[in-house]
Amino acid sequence: MFFIVFFELVILASLGIVASYQFRYRERIYPGVSVAGIPLDGMSLDEARRSIEQEMTPYPGETLFLRWGDRMWVLGPDDLGVGVDAKSTAALAYAVGRKGVPGGTFLTNLGADLPEQWGSLAFGRHIEPVLQYDEGKIAVIVHRIADEVNLAPREATLSINGLDINTTPGYAGRQLNADELRYALNTLARVGAGGVIDLEVQERPPAIISAEDAATTARALLDAPLIMTAEGVNGEHQLAVDEAMMRDWLTFTTAATAGGKLELKVEADREKIAAYLKEVAKQIDLPASEATLDFDPASGRVIVLTPSETGQRLDQETAVGAIEQAILSRTRSLTLPMVIDQPRVDSSKTAEMGIKELVSTATTYFKGSSKERVHNIIVAAEKFEGVVVPPGEQFSFNEHVGAVSVADGFVDSLIIRGDRTETGVGGGVCQVSTTAFQAAFWGGFPILERYPHSYAVGYYNPPGLDATIYSPTADFRFLNDTGHFLLIKPQVEADKSQVTFRIYGTKDRDVEMVGKPEITNVRKPEPPIYEESAALATGKIKQVDWAKDGMDVVVKRQISFNDGTVKNDKFVSKYRPWRAVYQYGPGTQVPTN
Repeated sequence: MFFIVFFELVILASLGIVASYQFRYRERIYPGVSVAGIPLDGMSLDEARRSIEQEMTPYPGETLFLRWGDRMWVLGPDDLGVGVDAKSTAALAYAVGRKGVPGGTFLTNLGADLPEQWGSLAFGRHIEPVLQYDEGKIAVIVHRIADEVNLAPREATLSINGLDINTTPGYAGRQLNADELRYALNTLARVGAGGVIDLEVQERPPAIISAEDAATTARALLDAPLIMTAEGVNGEHQLAVDEAMMRDWLTFTTAATAGGKLELKVEADREKIAAYLKEVAKQIDLPASEATLDFDPASGRVIVLTPSETGQRLDQETAVGAIEQAILSRTRSLTLPMVIDQPRVDSSKTAEMGIKELVSTATTYFKGSSKERVHNIIVAAEKFEGVVVPPGEQFSFNEHVGAVSVADGFVDSLIIRGDRTETGVGGGVCQVSTTAFQAAFWGGFPILERYPHSYAVGYYNPPGLDATIYSPTADFRFLNDTGHFLLIKPQVEADKSQVTFRIYGTKDRDVEMVGKPEITNVRKPEPPIYEESAALATGKIKQVDWAKDGMDVVVKRQISFNDGTVKNDKFVSKYRPWRAVYQYGPGTQVPTN
């Protein structure tokens, strides 16, 4: 019985001692715990943190050596931002002997924690410090070392100064493996280790190590001028390209070799050669000149007014390739490729043109026209003397009449501009274009472009057969679909106030107007306009524009070909109503509408 009681007393005493021990260190580090030789017995978390910070700042870590050849960089822990995380380290020390399960009973946790507390007390417990480092500092170090180590390779170059060709040799560069160094520094800084790191530096050879071969080639290409000959219808034309110009044409490019390297290659600049040939063409090109002809109805004979001339032009695209090949092959003479252009209207082939009879004719009248308008009609009509339209080609009125300007012989007369009839250069030219249109109408030719006037002009009857032009936007055009040449012969008879266009060729069709022009939608003009004019005296009234009814007109045409084919077409004209305009002197009483 005694022993039982004694044993129970011992147990109670032990429990009391253990409980007292647990109570004493309930918020303090258990005895025997140290960090890097720093005893932390009985310290609170905050006391342990301060002690660790005081004893281990700066961190006494190992030194790192970076080595490349005979270069060495020495890095201490502070260079890498290595230091102790005192708070985390103190927390590890405090956790010794406290492995109990949260929520567990006192006795259960005591059974798990007491062996570790006893071991720490009896044998001591060393805690490795938790380290931290600065990745930003490491990145700066890597960047700085890369700047010291890296060297860009230099490519071999070639330059031309005057006729001197100079070269600069290339050399190899080098590049630090920055990613590998960054990884190594981060790995060692994480554990505070030191040692030696051999830098990995790669050689960067230049793509082009030498330009001497290209320089030798270029020097050889510039040893003599290039002589070019153009042979055309007007004889020979010689041109010389000196070494200075050829030097400007040389260009240097890179090309891959069989070994995967690059080499400088001498080439000719095709764009510069083409620009040069464009200027050369201005000197040697000669456009073909078309013949102008006349026809004598009495004899049925074609008369040559102006003979044709064969033209020539430089084949610039082919010539670029020929010059390029000549330069690069060191050929010093070549014949430039020329193209001979035959005239479309050849005066030596009039017998083959089929101009043998009158195909169509038209006459319009201009009685009452001013002398200025008559002048313009004569000037415009003369521009069509001897005009020939080859088979399958188009006749363009604007192409032959050219610019309607004072410089081209035209004078001021009345013209239609906008919604008014007013004075302008070239009034009367539309009399000629209308006559040409009517001749083409009666010739049965396809009309490709034709515009009616704004209003039904009194000179052009019947309505629906007029054609206005305004160079260069509004033109009158027809197609020669006869298979033979057509010769246009204009005639102005001022004493009769008439202009006639005759078209000669081979007649293969008959043309008639189907019925009369169909006039619909007739519209009366608005009341007259009265405008004051300082040029007129008081009481004077002068009419300057005349009223015309608006109307829609359709003219139908039937073309009967010799092969029995019949074709019908029509021409639609829409004319606006045109009001009269009067001018009066200041103070004049005028009618009210």
